[in-house]
Amino acid sequence: MPKNEKGFPTNPTVALLYPDIKELIEKAQWKTLKEVLSTWYPSDIADLLESLDVKESAIIIRMLPKNLQSEVFSELNPKTQEEILLTLSDETIKKIILEMDPDDRTELFEDLPDYITRKLLKLLPPSERKEALMLLGYPPESVGRLMTPDFVAVKPEWDVGKAIQHIREYGKDAETINVIYVVDEHWKLLDDLPIRKLILAEPHQEIRELMDNQVIYLYANTDQEEAIKLFEKYNLIALPVVDEEGHLLGIVTVDDIIDALREEQTEDFAKFSAVEAKAVGVDFITQIKDVPLFSIFRARITWLLALLLMDFITGGIIQSFEATIAKYVVLVTFLPVLVDTAGNAGSQAATLVIRALALGTVKVSDWLKVVIRELAISAALGLVMGIGISFMGFIRGKNLQIAEVVVISMFINVIVGSLIGVILPFIFTKLKKDPATASTPLITTLA
Repeated sequence: MPKNEKGFPTNPTVALLYPDIKELIEKAQWKTLKEVLSTWYPSDIADLLESLDVKESAIIIRMLPKNLQSEVFSELNPKTQEEILLTLSDETIKKIILEMDPDDRTELFEDLPDYITRKLLKLLPPSERKEALMLLGYPPESVGRLMTPDFVAVKPEWDVGKAIQHIREYGKDAETINVIYVVDEHWKLLDDLPIRKLILAEPHQEIRELMDNQVIYLYANTDQEEAIKLFEKYNLIALPVVDEEGHLLGIVTVDDIIDALREEQTEDFAKFSAVEAKAVGVDFITQIKDVPLFSIFRARITWLLALLLMDFITGGIIQSFEATIAKYVVLVTFLPVLVDTAGNAGSQAATLVIRALALGTVKVSDWLKVVIRELAISAALGLVMGIGISFMGFIRGKNLQIAEVVVISMFINVIVGSLIGVILPFIFTKLKKDPATASTPLITTLA
């Protein structure tokens, strides 16, 4: 069985008790260990398991209370989940995945190799398997992959007393009861009600009297990024998910959105550094010490090869000025600073535009206005940078003409680099690609 590359835990709570935990494991005092860990938060137990040998982790998972097993397992990184699953019996695996929330189970199935996912699906009862397959049927990175069908819904004609009784009966298994959803007889979403409204209302009042018919919802095929924007804009803790006809399918909660946001940010970070994360998953960034070397190689080589081909073109352009360079060799010494400054200016501009596009404060239709503004800004930046390099141009070149060439080159380079940095995110967005694909190395190479 392969081992994770384990190390001393970074979680302060776990690190403090780690020596005592290891001693209990070595002495096989499992009963005491179970009593100790049963008082821990699931995330802290997961941090502990990440630092232990996979066999020790599997033993601890098996001895935890049933409800705690699934919560801890959901907090583990996909690599550790896979390794632990390979050591557990089918019956133990079945108990764990049945206790997991549907959205956590979907995430697990997404991250595991296909052959393990198929095995796990076979272990589920028909109803659970149907639910899992439905969630997996939605496009990757769609809201449908994040939603859970565990929610509480009431009818508009019910009175508050009946609704609260219904919540008591079915709320135990719901993802959240902070928000209750109102549906008609065909399960079309009509409204959402904060639980506070129900608690403060009179028992005889009908649900329809509490409704304001203003509900924010998502479609199942909506991209996760759109869901993130809505949660940020309206400070929500949950959002209902409907199909094209408005039937309520499930809900997405803020904890799932936070996970999606973290993944989106990691993916954008990878793309902006010209690292192809999609082929191998973003875990190679967050779990870099545990990821196979070949996976990291695959993620990095694609863009490097593409940029190498573009650099050949750059070299050809420089070669066409061979006679000039031979006559004024000192010009070559300014090439690195000119290229780097253009790339840095372009990266600054691209970062601002990408973030604005992500937050929705800038639309694709605003491209001309943004480009004109950037033209003015980059001209000012180019002028300052040109003045800055003019002194070195005169000192190195010992010639006013060399200084003039360097200053003009710097001025134009900063403007061109900045405009490339601004325009590329708009182009990628228009092509339905992530604007973060406008990576720093790409901007530098083009400039």
